[in-house]
Amino acid sequence: MTSSSHRNERAKLYITEQIEKARHKSESDFLSLTNYNEISLLLTSLIDTKSKGFRGVVATALTGMYLDPSFDPLNNFYACNPRSIFENGIFFAFQGQIPCGKSDPLNVAKNQYVLNEDWAAGKRPESAALAVVHFLEAVVDNSSDRETLISFYFFRLVEYAEKVKAIDIKIPDSNSLSQQEIGHRLAVFVYTYPESGTTPQYVASLLFKAVYEKSSLIVVGGEESVFGTNTTSRKAADIWIEENNKPVNLYEITVKKIDVKRLNDSLHALNDMNMIDSNIHFICRLPEDVATLSILKDGTYNYQGKKFNFIDLRGFILTLVALLTTKQLKSIINELTSFIEDVERPISTKDGWNNIFNTS
Repeated sequence: MTSSSHRNERAKLYITEQIEKARHKSESDFLSLTNYNEISLLLTSLIDTKSKGFRGVVATALTGMYLDPSFDPLNNFYACNPRSIFENGIFFAFQGQIPCGKSDPLNVAKNQYVLNEDWAAGKRPESAALAVVHFLEAVVDNSSDRETLISFYFFRLVEYAEKVKAIDIKIPDSNSLSQQEIGHRLAVFVYTYPESGTTPQYVASLLFKAVYEKSSLIVVGGEESVFGTNTTSRKAADIWIEENNKPVNLYEITVKKIDVKRLNDSLHALNDMNMIDSNIHFICRLPEDVATLSILKDGTYNYQGKKFNFIDLRGFILTLVALLTTKQLKSIINELTSFIEDVERPISTKDGWNNIFNTS
């Protein structure tokens, strides 16, 4: 085992042990902290948020201090090699137990060496970022209570995960809703709870695969972000259709602004993957996601000699739902219910699903 892999394994074991110890704690175990009320509020701010990145920064900082007692997370956060210990250690300890993504700390602290109030300014939510800074300050400055503070963090983390898991996800009654009623509610759900694109990509993947399930064409992609892999930089699209192992149609599923930079990135990816001649479609919210581009002509935008196709996400969902059988749609709803039940889904997304799909 290399030194790096050994370090990552130690990180994984540290987190695993902290989680296990936390399961045997109660809130009363931390009342003796002199600044209990202040720390309690900080932990609520940084843990009870749908933004996983801030929880990941703290977990990485605490792990870095465990691996190297001289590590200073506030002034040299990157000295612990956060990408390596999180993606190859902490992530595997959290997976299935604590809500997390593949690269949580990098999502909010990429290339950041100093974690202070300047770093926190403008973060979303800023209250969570400030809580990260002030909680780590308390840990670094208080050697006598350090272990108790760390245990308190993991206790609250486990408590939050249990709260997420406890939410009962309702399965929509596909017998009482027409197909287009389901389609419209699915579109509302995707627009309202996109989770940075994870939800629309997963929904599009399920719809595509159902439509093509009896075809010789193969649907690839769409589920990577759900299962924590990070392949964005190595692919030309979120989803593509293959014929005889060759991509023929490429699809980018997004709920973010599509501007000239995004088209440039797409062109580079297409060239890198030798797919420049493939049809590429952006399935997005029209017209808001293309507001910075000049007017589309017949759903097409010509940029540097490449024609990009644009399809409205809501219309796409409604159309593909109309192509499905009742059995196929029911299967998709069941898969989506399992997706929503996963510990990775934020509480707001779970509650949103229940509210949208279980109203008469």
